[in-house]
Amino acid sequence: MDSLTWHVMDATADDWESLEQILPHVREFHGPVEPAAVAEIVGRLVREGLMEEMQRSVIDPEAVVADPIEFWFRMTPRGRAIWDAEGVRFRGEEP
Repeated sequence: MDSLTWHVMDATADDWESLEQILPHVREFHGPVEPAAVAEIVGRLVREGLMEEMQRSVIDPEAVVADPIEFWFRMTPRGRAIWDAEGVRFRGEEP
């Protein structure tokens, strides 16, 4: 898992989040990134079963960018386990 993907997941660690809420978190902790890049990652994570969309919508990254408060995401239990395991690398924790 790369830093950008981990921080996208990290933005959803405590609640359902929309792209509008995910972007500032990712930019603060990862650095500059375009909304389309984050939407692509969210779409991939949903397809991989690591995140889910509140309405169980099929995720089209372009639609997410076009309406950044329409779609709400959170980690699945499987995604949370991977996010937590990978966190050692991205939180600056010692293994």
